[in-house]
Amino acid sequence: MQIESAKHAILPLIHNVMKWKNPFLMLLIVIITISNIYACDQCGCSIAGSYNNITGYAHNNYFMLKSSYYQFSNVTVDNPSQSTMFELGFFAGYNITNRLHLLAFIPYKYNVFNGSAEPALFKTKGFGDATLLSNYTIFTNKNDVMAKFTHTLSIKAGIELPTGNFIDDYRVLKVPAMVSTGSGSIDWHTGLRYIYKRKNTTLIGDYAYKLNTINKSEYQFGNQQSLSLIAAQRFMHANNVFTPYVGFTAEQDGIDNYHKLEQHGTDGETVILNSGFEFGFKNYIAGIAADIPIYSTLEAGTKSSPRLSLRFAYMLKN
Repeated sequence: MQIESAKHAILPLIHNVMKWKNPFLMLLIVIITISNIYACDQCGCSIAGSYNNITGYAHNNYFMLKSSYYQFSNVTVDNPSQSTMFELGFFAGYNITNRLHLLAFIPYKYNVFNGSAEPALFKTKGFGDATLLSNYTIFTNKNDVMAKFTHTLSIKAGIELPTGNFIDDYRVLKVPAMVSTGSGSIDWHTGLRYIYKRKNTTLIGDYAYKLNTINKSEYQFGNQQSLSLIAAQRFMHANNVFTPYVGFTAEQDGIDNYHKLEQHGTDGETVILNSGFEFGFKNYIAGIAADIPIYSTLEAGTKSSPRLSLRFAYMLKN
């Protein structure tokens, strides 16, 4: 009853906030990362969330370094556990044409799983799956000097390569598959983004979908989709820019399969409150964000902490 009440109270609010967005914010949102608190984070595919909104930089040339940290735990009496995830991501964006922007991304991961079965403590580290994401502008009026506002519609498409390590014997080791630094499969990304900007206010609507394929170990992470609605306000003084933002992300994660058998507890829906700010000085940008889960259909006893992120970027000349 309480979950249903929360659901009915939150979803209308998300619907209203759905009309907010921002360019700087997107950069933030990378920190914000459309995170998949359960299925995505638990299946090792959280990369989808960590870079989808990065194309808010489009069309800009830049280098960026982003770190994120979060924990989730299972507090059930019979099988208590805790997972800690740390990720350091390296990003590079480049304009191919006025409409086409490419983003390359690779993370370095350090994951720790503390369970009730022996061995109780399991650690893994290494580079994760590399991703190449394109952002193509379908429509924009930003070159119309008479326009009172600008809006842009773009489409995203990308590929994720299995450069990370998937733990083939995760069952023998008694650890969840998500502890792996990679999915072990070639995965595909697509999505849409709409940006509305009037003076210093920006509204962003972003939809992302990830199609996961089967890896060599016959494991297939569930497909994922997310919808983000963000509002940001930019404040400028001389060469300094301060941009706070707030928004919501709703996610749906499909169930994982191992040898075509569904893996219990790997699917779910989550609503996340996104918040943070960004500070820019000349060609340098720094941001901090916190993503707080406010509603979820996670397995009973599973709890997720807020995800904290830091980001530093250097903008190059276009």
